[in-house]
Amino acid sequence: MRIGLFTDTYVPEVNGVVTVLTMMTRELRREGHEVYVFCPSHPSGDDISTEVCRFPSLRFPFYKGIRVAIPYDRSALRLISSLDIIHSHDPGPLGLLAWLASERYHIPHVHTYHSLYVDYRCYLPRPIRPTRGMVKLGSRLLCNRCDVTIAPSDQMKHELESYGITSSIRALPYGVDEEEFSHEVRWDVRAALNLPTEDLLLCAGRLGTEKNLDFLLRSFRRLLVLHPSARLIIAGDGPQRQPLERYAASLGIAPYVIFTGFLQRTDLIDLYKQALFVFASKTETQGLVLMEALMAGAAVVAVGAMGSLDMISSGETGILVREDEDEFAAACHRLLQDGDEKRKLSMAAQRWARSCSSQVSTKELLEIYGAVCA
Repeated sequence: MRIGLFTDTYVPEVNGVVTVLTMMTRELRREGHEVYVFCPSHPSGDDISTEVCRFPSLRFPFYKGIRVAIPYDRSALRLISSLDIIHSHDPGPLGLLAWLASERYHIPHVHTYHSLYVDYRCYLPRPIRPTRGMVKLGSRLLCNRCDVTIAPSDQMKHELESYGITSSIRALPYGVDEEEFSHEVRWDVRAALNLPTEDLLLCAGRLGTEKNLDFLLRSFRRLLVLHPSARLIIAGDGPQRQPLERYAASLGIAPYVIFTGFLQRTDLIDLYKQALFVFASKTETQGLVLMEALMAGAAVVAVGAMGSLDMISSGETGILVREDEDEFAAACHRLLQDGDEKRKLSMAAQRWARSCSSQVSTKELLEIYGAVCA
């Protein structure tokens, strides 16, 4: 099968969509399929692979790290016409190209709705910021033109149904590679960062407004009263990093919070294995970092909202709490104190993550492809 993946974000950018696309491409090729990625060019240099088609692009002025593709390239358009299936991953210029190509060449079109776009409007200036209703209308128009829309969680499936989307919607969280998480810890974070304690909390991902990290910092301040030896590691980068560093200082907790920036993939996996994972976002359609933490065998405390409700069975594979600072801090304190419960949650979390690994997810994805092609 000749598969085209259309995306407005791709390597060398670092985010959840890119991670999913990288795994998806690898697993589909392992299954013997031809996979072509259609994505924006990047100023740091482009792939020389004939299976990655880069379109000319411009920097998106309102969000660092995003490129806006100019969706015209003769050789790419010739290749598109030979595809058996089109799979788009966002509603940007290349997502629209995927829709137009599907219509023109009568190629089945699958779309994955990765992000809760109604909560990403804050990155646009007010004069050009769409209303929530406009985002829902645009989503409905796009998804109703697709053969299948994939939602990364049941919660997101319900959200899309509330938009009035009438075409087929399938819930399919994309897992991570079990083998990638199977190695022993090689990077000792306590030695590397000179941390005098074993009571580590980790938050990982892009540092954006929608991640609810202000709440996490306030909750951690409450935790320090209960557990003074605790330290919070925030791995990742994004537009909110400097504001968050200033906010931690204003709360008086800056000496106990470590911002690492982006880490090497192997180091991040090792870090998952050495800390209690904390997750405060209420907008994640899935939360790939949450899936990674579970695969690494980390115990998790998360706000019970959106994708977290699908990923975590509270009391069995992690702990879900309300968006309440005292409740969040108490749950973290409980697991830092009770090693037996922490280990029990860790083992159950890893078993669940292995049951929906990237290999399992890819087989389900191929079933969807087969159904729409038939």
